[in-house]
Amino acid sequence: MLSVFLVTGLQAALPQHALGEALPKNIPVTVTADKLDYDRANDVYTAIGHVKIEQQGVRLEANKVIMNNKTGVAVAEGNVVLQDQGDVTRAAKMQINLNTRAGVIYQGDIFMKKDNFHVKGELIERRSETVYHVEKGTMTTCDDDQWYVKASELNIDMDRYATGKGVSFNVQGVPVFYSPYFLFPVKRQSGFLIPEVGHSSKDGFDVGNSFFWAISDNKDMTLYSDYRERIGHGTGMEYRYSNSSESAGQLYTKYWDQYHTSESRWEFRLQHQEEFAEDLSGRLDINLVSDEKYYFDLDKQLEMRAKPYLDSNAFYVERWNTASLYLLTQYSTDLTTSNEKTVQKLPELRYTIYEERLAGPVYLNFEGSAVNFTREQQNGLRRADFNPQLSAAFGSGGLSVAPRVGARATFYDHSRDTTPTQTDPSATTNEPTERRYVYAGIDVNSRISRVYGTDRDEGIGRIRHSIEPTVSYIYIPHVDQTNIPQFDSLDSVVSMNTATVSLINRITAHYKESKDAPFSTFDLMVFKLSQGYNYNVNAAQDPNGLGHTRSDVLGELSLRTPKMFSLTASGSYNTYEDILSSYTVGAGLTSSIVTLNLTETYTQNPRTNYVTGVAGLKLGKWDLSAQKAIDIENNITTEEGYKVHYGSQCWGIGITTDHVPGDTRYMVTLDLKGLGTFGK
Repeated sequence: MLSVFLVTGLQAALPQHALGEALPKNIPVTVTADKLDYDRANDVYTAIGHVKIEQQGVRLEANKVIMNNKTGVAVAEGNVVLQDQGDVTRAAKMQINLNTRAGVIYQGDIFMKKDNFHVKGELIERRSETVYHVEKGTMTTCDDDQWYVKASELNIDMDRYATGKGVSFNVQGVPVFYSPYFLFPVKRQSGFLIPEVGHSSKDGFDVGNSFFWAISDNKDMTLYSDYRERIGHGTGMEYRYSNSSESAGQLYTKYWDQYHTSESRWEFRLQHQEEFAEDLSGRLDINLVSDEKYYFDLDKQLEMRAKPYLDSNAFYVERWNTASLYLLTQYSTDLTTSNEKTVQKLPELRYTIYEERLAGPVYLNFEGSAVNFTREQQNGLRRADFNPQLSAAFGSGGLSVAPRVGARATFYDHSRDTTPTQTDPSATTNEPTERRYVYAGIDVNSRISRVYGTDRDEGIGRIRHSIEPTVSYIYIPHVDQTNIPQFDSLDSVVSMNTATVSLINRITAHYKESKDAPFSTFDLMVFKLSQGYNYNVNAAQDPNGLGHTRSDVLGELSLRTPKMFSLTASGSYNTYEDILSSYTVGAGLTSSIVTLNLTETYTQNPRTNYVTGVAGLKLGKWDLSAQKAIDIENNITTEEGYKVHYGSQCWGIGITTDHVPGDTRYMVTLDLKGLGTFGK
């Protein structure tokens, strides 16, 4: 009977987080005490002196434990300590009714390891499975009480809310905030979110408030209020739902009431994805704004303010082993000018076959599409395109040969308007037109390699050095495109009679992070050089009109170590003018203390040169970071930001400043582990 008492007693004494499952029966219990008595007349067990009760990782210690088997009441007194998988409850006295699971802890301190929560109280009463009452209590995530919430009374429903009376927020024991009443959700519940307060040179002071509504387990909604001193007031709503793992989506809308204007400005977004079957899916992604300047004037994110287009898509996709079919509807909003001439795809049907084996090494590839182009001004266009291709693959002794041949036929219901005064390449007449041509190509590849060294228990082992020469040839005849309207890239065909020679130097390493880790392989270095030769030597057939037979020399380099360093570089060199046409260089260094990433991009025509850098430094509890983007050609800083953050075990404070042309923003944040982030 003693083992039953101890099993039940331990289970009831556990905090709520440990009560998800009942303790199994018939598990061995170890009991030690200076004295152990049983009162048969009253059915009472008493353990006195250095009492220790252990069962499957749960340990209860006390000076004295009394169990009344008739009433089901158990009392532990004197230096009570209950430990369960890192969670610890300490109390001067603990009283539990094993039948109702209700109980009281006096002068108690509960530590929950999962979220590092400490709850203390002169009295902690458990009124049901999920409801607790705390008198003269505190709550914190700090091990040394650097901050804590103090209340004269706390009522906690683990499935709903926690409410407090006489609540104060304390830092280093000093009250800095007081409220006679406070309510906050314990789990996912409806309620106001933390306000956001900030300042920018463009908008002035801004205040954002949000209300979260937990509609059900699979649906919720957030209502937004966005006040800006120099702009006006924005009201938004975001609705999220998840019908199942195959069906989910969200709806977002925002409306602005601006000062000194009656113009309505709004944003609308709708996303939904549906998996009808393993090989059948659909997706809806609608993004609309009231005008092309909406993001530039009202969005705080630089990438949104610089966005040139906003696309809305709806598509249906069906997949097979070597084929796919999709139906797409696409509506684009030009954010740089008015949208009257923007070309829309309403809709496009596309069917693709990829690498369907016909016989032996021969494969079939096919792309077919039918699209309806529309626009608010001028004519639209209907186009059908068919592109079958046969390919083969042969290989032996490190040499592989892959020839291919294909045909393309494209049909239009309108032809291009070629009148001398018409300069728009997408202007059309009512006459249909078509374009047909045959193309071919071949790739010849070889690889020569040698392995050096041996594998080790840890670190870099064997290294393979390989040289991979490749010769590729492609032929596309000259096609008369005088009558072909230009709506997208498929409408333009560049004639090619070009051989390209490339050489890859590759160093691949066998790597083991630790003795017990499995081997992995990665490329220490990849260096590629390539150049093409166009046999269409006359200027009329050269797409650049220069009569150049040789393309730029293209170079690509990638270097990286297993952990800390990486370097990538690519560039093109014009051998006729002896100049770099373009290049991109990026380097990264990552360690536990320093993070550094630098990138430079350059193009000669049109002439652009950008440098971006991101740096981070971690010094104990301090994190410092900076980022900067510079337009070298125009001597303009396009983006600049700095952040300093101090973080202790349970709280942190950060100061951030961001600058873009025309706007400077400041932000101060206070992070309280377990409560969230305050200030913005």
